[in-house]
Amino acid sequence: MKLLLALLAALVSGAALAQTDIEAVERGTVVPSLRFSFDIAGELATGQGPAVPHSGHGIELGLSGASGKDDQSLGGGEFVRFGNRTFTSASPTLHHDMDFRFFEVAYRYRRFFGSGSFGIEALGGLGFAELELTTSSATQSASEKLSSGGLVGGFGIVWKFLPAASLQSRLTLFGSGDEEGVTAAARLDVNVAYAFARNVAVRGGLVSWGIGSSRVQTNDSSLNSRIQAGLSGLSIGLDVAF
Repeated sequence: MKLLLALLAALVSGAALAQTDIEAVERGTVVPSLRFSFDIAGELATGQGPAVPHSGHGIELGLSGASGKDDQSLGGGEFVRFGNRTFTSASPTLHHDMDFRFFEVAYRYRRFFGSGSFGIEALGGLGFAELELTTSSATQSASEKLSSGGLVGGFGIVWKFLPAASLQSRLTLFGSGDEEGVTAAARLDVNVAYAFARNVAVRGGLVSWGIGSSRVQTNDSSLNSRIQAGLSGLSIGLDVAF
């Protein structure tokens, strides 16, 4: 019996030092974006401008961002370390407020097939991600701004169902290699785009962002908890093409 009690005490002691991740996911936000693109090689269809997707090579600059909030519950014995503060299950509900911004510059290649209504695209370049996070409980609050530069890659599918309108889906991946900054991010979006002028198009649809910081998780409360954040909802965008 004494041995069982000793083992139980060890398990309880271990549980009392169970560091957990920060988890903040906002569903239902609005994610605006702005995109500039410049053709460096390609051929426009007759009567169409650069804002209509077409085969060729180009440079693309993109800027997007969104804000969100979420609550996280800590189980018995769990704690979160963030912003030089330790949040324990003594105040079991954490409130997270986040602002995320992402900038990218990439080489883009598009190729349309057959009649020209269906095409694919691939992108590769550089990106910069910034996550501003505030975590608070009933007794304390902490804030940090995490930012990192890194590599960007993407793949997309385009279907032109009207001369000036298209359905576009794209998966974008970002990686920095940092631990204390934004380690990685991924975006999946599905939009309907309409080119209402030769050089300008608008986009609207759905988007989902996943953002992570791979801080070391340990029983030593001096080290920050890992961060898993997400933003999803409606996307609205403006494309300017030359």
